[in-house]
Amino acid sequence: MKRSLLFNMLFVLLLLAMLPGGMALAQEENVLVIAIPGDIETLDPPFSRFQRSNETNLNIYDQFFRYGSVDTGLGYSVADTGTIEGASVESWEWSDDLSSIVLNIREGATFNKTGREVTADDFIYWFERAVGTESGTLWNVNTANIASWEKTGSHQVTLQFSQLSPWLFFLFRDQSQGPMDAIEAQANVADDDPWAARWLAKNDVGSGEFYVESWEPGVAMVLRANPDYWAGKAFFDQIVLQVVPSSADRALLLREGEIDIAASLSTDELAALEGAEGVKVLTVPTRNQMIMGLNVTEGPLANKLVRQALSYAVPYDDIIEGIFGGKAKKSAGPVPVDGKHHDGSVWPYDYDPDKARELLAEAGYADGFEFTLDIASGVTTTEQIAVVLQAAYADVGVTMNINLQTAAVFGEQLGTLGHQAWMRDLLWYVDDPGYTGVATFRTGGITNWMGYSNETIDGLIVQMNGTLDEELKAELAREYQRIVSDEAPQLFLADMPFEIAMRDDIHGYVQLPDNLLWYWPLYRE
Repeated sequence: MKRSLLFNMLFVLLLLAMLPGGMALAQEENVLVIAIPGDIETLDPPFSRFQRSNETNLNIYDQFFRYGSVDTGLGYSVADTGTIEGASVESWEWSDDLSSIVLNIREGATFNKTGREVTADDFIYWFERAVGTESGTLWNVNTANIASWEKTGSHQVTLQFSQLSPWLFFLFRDQSQGPMDAIEAQANVADDDPWAARWLAKNDVGSGEFYVESWEPGVAMVLRANPDYWAGKAFFDQIVLQVVPSSADRALLLREGEIDIAASLSTDELAALEGAEGVKVLTVPTRNQMIMGLNVTEGPLANKLVRQALSYAVPYDDIIEGIFGGKAKKSAGPVPVDGKHHDGSVWPYDYDPDKARELLAEAGYADGFEFTLDIASGVTTTEQIAVVLQAAYADVGVTMNINLQTAAVFGEQLGTLGHQAWMRDLLWYVDDPGYTGVATFRTGGITNWMGYSNETIDGLIVQMNGTLDEELKAELAREYQRIVSDEAPQLFLADMPFEIAMRDDIHGYVQLPDNLLWYWPLYRE
């Protein structure tokens, strides 16, 4: 292990030395080194599904809007979701009837790689590309009820809405919602790739706080600060994203001071690092749920009784205490326990293996069955939970095989329903059951990776999103939670805090609702 760690560190140092200015420059500059479990999947924001690529795109593209932040007094700040600030969009004006909004694009902002000024044409291209690629950004456009967009000035775009748009600001501060250099993107299209998706997966054309300076896939990506960023240059001149697959190795590098931040550590390693010299661990409450999704379209998992049996066979307390050290909360349905309109009274499940066996027999699987759970490699907590579930299911006669996949393959198969079952965390960064319902449990929702469809649920979601009456929405949300819990297309395993370990001289951390690390406010002191 020591040899491989040394080799990785030497390679990163060599990479820095090869950059303009050489090693001397790298030593003189402020450099932040972050150890990550796997490579960045894509630099094309609309096609980003995982934390590594989402986080990178957050920092290299300048989103339409951003949240304000509040200092907690606990060594970190949190995003203030009630305060919307301009980013690439400097200001905006709603029409009196809220049917349209004028976006005033920040003048003088430039793209990192070409130096060209950001204009309304780039925003129009962004919307056109969302439609043309039918990607995640189109889902945001549709969910925000945007009916049309029009260039109404060199630095102005007007949006028209088909109906009330309660989530515009929440959706358009998402990491995928940043203008890209339209001219540069269009210069790299192909006959079979009219939106340059292949080229943009490996090349950044943003106007954000950082840009990609070098990328050695599987080893490290180096970001450089934008010296002309409208809000000021970041403290760190370079961000080195060093791939270290082993969680134990990432923890060791942090403890020894070889890196500044260790991403995605296991709960055991985080606990071991608490109190370590020169290290601090931040623990922040979130609406992040660990979820096991079941493909309900075929096989034994298409049977509701089987899905209920698997829900009863989950040793919830063992997961919360054994994996999360008691820091997580027991999940109770499709709305996080700290989420708006959560109602735990309709959650039926607790650990009951006898009930699980009874339901399996009723479903015709008294002798059990076999299925495969796919998980992304390099996420230690997910692997640990999978092992616990494997043993628990074996106890009720069910064989669950665990299949580790690269993040890229795992993500691709989510979108195509290629998994029999999958496990990952899902973070509800918009605190509204109507939004999470649209995304995950509505027929055809963007994160409906289960193939789940229920007309009653679809109707409840429409009703929740069509009212501003919070009492009515709470009633609708209760029925929504009852039905989803009963049908069990997902197993809700734990509501998790977000924990991150770093050297104790790193400051400025801001907790965003999507748990992405924002590099710009970080500094060393």
